[in-house]
Amino acid sequence: MKKREQANEKAADKDCADIADGQENKEVVKETLERIKHENAAGAKKRRKASDVFLIVLKVLFFPITLCAMLGKVLFKKFKVGITVKTTVVFTFVFGLMIIGYAAFIVVSVKNALVSGEITSDYIDRLTVTSVVLVLVFILLGAVLGGLSSQYMIDPVRKITQRVREISDENISARLDPVDSQDELMELTEQINAMLDSLQQAFERQENFVSDASHELKTPLSVIAGYANLLRRWGKDDPKILDEAVEAISRESVNMKRIVEQLLWLAKLGNFALNNTTFNLYETVSDIVDGYKTAGIKHEITLTGDPSVTLETDKNLMTEAVRTLVDNAIKYTPPATGVIDVNIQSFNDRVELSIADNGVGISDDDVQHIFERFFRCDKARGRESGSSGLGLTICKSIVDMMGGTISVESSLGKGSTFKITLY
Repeated sequence: MKKREQANEKAADKDCADIADGQENKEVVKETLERIKHENAAGAKKRRKASDVFLIVLKVLFFPITLCAMLGKVLFKKFKVGITVKTTVVFTFVFGLMIIGYAAFIVVSVKNALVSGEITSDYIDRLTVTSVVLVLVFILLGAVLGGLSSQYMIDPVRKITQRVREISDENISARLDPVDSQDELMELTEQINAMLDSLQQAFERQENFVSDASHELKTPLSVIAGYANLLRRWGKDDPKILDEAVEAISRESVNMKRIVEQLLWLAKLGNFALNNTTFNLYETVSDIVDGYKTAGIKHEITLTGDPSVTLETDKNLMTEAVRTLVDNAIKYTPPATGVIDVNIQSFNDRVELSIADNGVGISDDDVQHIFERFFRCDKARGRESGSSGLGLTICKSIVDMMGGTISVESSLGKGSTFKITLY
């Protein structure tokens, strides 16, 4: 029967390998799509060169105005002026230039006429016609300058719109380019990018959940299906086969339940809101240790350290993190000689909680991977001890949410020490 179970597990591992290959192919397709999009963007930039050259010519022709615009841009950015104020200042400046120019023309013309004594009806007629033409020229010039300034001010909005069109569920990693200003557009860009970050994290959590579930549930499902087929064919009349099959199905059902619960934990942690309260950490951990002793754990579990340590964080999540580390120590420490010490210390800027055991320990090669999903140092022993390879991943996610760090020191055959540091 052991051989049948091993065969079922090998088949499940093969299915998992096929899934991994499919994910690699999917990544290749994504990279190809990204390259095509970058090439299209490069082509669009080349097509915009003609309009850029035209703008450069206009800037050279109207150099004084261009200089004023550059100075205004620096001041707007320095004092974080809003779009409404910018628009008002720009159009007031343009309108003021036209009024000043027209007033200067009238004053100079009348002054010259007074000096030369040429104020006649013909002169008045010529001045009237010239004034009308000048007003039309100023209106045209104002329209050009106003249009250019509007184009300049609305260009970031146009870029944002174009960039948003490029973002889709297949290209959710794309982000809006930073806006070179200190106004509402910059704030809008930051908010949209923050929203896209949240959406991408939600998509990634969904993909990870589906991938993790399909990856880890393959083995117990294969074992259950194998034993169910065995019972259907000839196991009903054989008590030995019947007992072994029922025990295996029951064991794998428990494993599946635990895996689903842990996967739901990971999915929930991605958008979990901390419910911070102030509590005594030593008393909370003492309740956890007492619970293990009441449950009849054969290991020796001790609690040492500072009894006055308090924390302001999510008490339920902190309890889950501590239980995860204690469970891990129990699984990999011999029950007869196993000693697990939980220690709590308080410093000026941090609180440290360590859980040390004298168990089997972890090799140097495995230490760097123990917080990865589904990683088990010893695959066979991990399944026998009921480990899914998700506990330490959940623990690290919780500590990261709290703004702390988690580390481990371990040696094969000498035990391990996990340390949570909260600031």
